[in-house]
Amino acid sequence: MKNAVIYARFSSHGQNEMSINGQIRVCREFAESQGYNVINAYSDKARTGTNDSRPSFQRMIRDADSGAFQYILVYMFDRFARNRRDSVMYKEMLKQKYDIRVISATQPISDDEGGEFYEMFLEWNDEKYSKRLSKRILNGIDTCVENGTYTGCKLIFGYKFIDTDRKGKKGTIHKVAIDEKQAEIVRFVFNEYKKGVTKTEIAAALNAKGERINGNPYNSRTFDRWLTNPKYTGKFYLGKRLCTNQYPAIIDELLFDEVQKRLARNKILAGANSAVEPYLLTGKLYCGHCGTAMVAGGGTGKSGKKHYYYVCKRKNKGECEKSREGKDNLEKRVTQQVYDFLSDKKNAEKAARETIAYYERRTGDDGIKSIETRIRQAQTQVDDLTNAFIEAKSPLLRANIERKMTDYEKLLADLQATKSRILLERGHSFTVKDILEFIAELLKGNPADKEYQKNIIDNLVFMVYIYDDETVKTVGYLDFGVDKNIEKIRLDETNELIERIKKCSNTVAHSQPRIMAYFVEKQNTPFSRFPNSIFK
Repeated sequence: MKNAVIYARFSSHGQNEMSINGQIRVCREFAESQGYNVINAYSDKARTGTNDSRPSFQRMIRDADSGAFQYILVYMFDRFARNRRDSVMYKEMLKQKYDIRVISATQPISDDEGGEFYEMFLEWNDEKYSKRLSKRILNGIDTCVENGTYTGCKLIFGYKFIDTDRKGKKGTIHKVAIDEKQAEIVRFVFNEYKKGVTKTEIAAALNAKGERINGNPYNSRTFDRWLTNPKYTGKFYLGKRLCTNQYPAIIDELLFDEVQKRLARNKILAGANSAVEPYLLTGKLYCGHCGTAMVAGGGTGKSGKKHYYYVCKRKNKGECEKSREGKDNLEKRVTQQVYDFLSDKKNAEKAARETIAYYERRTGDDGIKSIETRIRQAQTQVDDLTNAFIEAKSPLLRANIERKMTDYEKLLADLQATKSRILLERGHSFTVKDILEFIAELLKGNPADKEYQKNIIDNLVFMVYIYDDETVKTVGYLDFGVDKNIEKIRLDETNELIERIKKCSNTVAHSQPRIMAYFVEKQNTPFSRFPNSIFK
């Protein structure tokens, strides 16, 4: 018999959050159908902020050393860990050290097994499809703009539809006209804001008059889009097309321009007080000397210029001698390493082949059949619970059945969503050529550009180790193993995942240039996300 434990976590962050009891119940039923013997169940409730120590999770990890179980069952993979970095590290440690696998009761393939690069490719492909689709409807939009007929989107406050005598494929063709009652409110808001009245005060004045929007009182956020919408002047751009005959003017252009000037002044003042410098490597950067996370730091020089850097957390306590690192320079270097790695044709071709292999595993018949079986089982449970609810006499029993039915309704929704997404991906029929085209497009970016850096670091960088000799080790989402240069994973209560890396302990570190990066490397494991090799 294959022994397993269940791990359940409730975070209350989603719209369709399964309760801990529901997760455990679903996992037990899954275990029974697959022949797993459940010997224990662990559960944690989310804590606020980032102080989620997850004591039951840590206890489960310690219990793994006993050798009593070979599988950890979770409702969905995102229940196993708070983020993908934690998920990757713990899964790899469990597999390498204890030969324990993490299995989802609702998802046929782990989203960690190739998901990062594949998700990036899907987003790019969807955007590309949208551009192709938009080209096919340009002629129709041009006609609408020329005729002054409605082109779609939500009709803004202050206007109403009037019918024309023409018919289209979807019925009567509409035109836009002014709703005089609403238009008076729009003019009031613009004129008051121009005078210097705050949006909060404007909302209070309208509420005092008994005015309502969609049955609700006005608030300051109501006017955010109004005050910046040029449609109220009768002139606006639809893409690159100037539209002058679709929305009749409610206010004049001079008033609109005055309001924009005030908005700009307020934005500058607010930005001076609230601007936050993004630290792209937060949560991924570690000190190469002690293995501790490096955090955001900064200061102002004598000239008044602000300086941003990363500093070791133990350095702040006087427990580490690691020098601080300039933020912008380090972020650029990490991005450049990933860029250079992908620029190698052999790496790109291998990435394409293995991404396709992941796609085929993900969308294969076994995965779909597994989900369909779970859907049938869940539907049977719902039917049985419905019959039990009808026959139940006790209010207490009915309440208990109702709670279970709610969990199964959520389970069915999650399973259907997973099946729909996989079927949608299956219909795309991706090829190696498609992946190579994506990589080529990705390489058109500039490693010095902040948005490009964010895209690369967020999606492709797992963790970075920095040393005082300027050696930079960047571990990426390539394959889910721990590189030989990483000593081991920590399992203490501090939730620090990685113990210190021995500085330049291998000959590889001494033979490479001062800036060196590598991706996670593991033998006998299918390539995923990126190739398993060292940066040259």
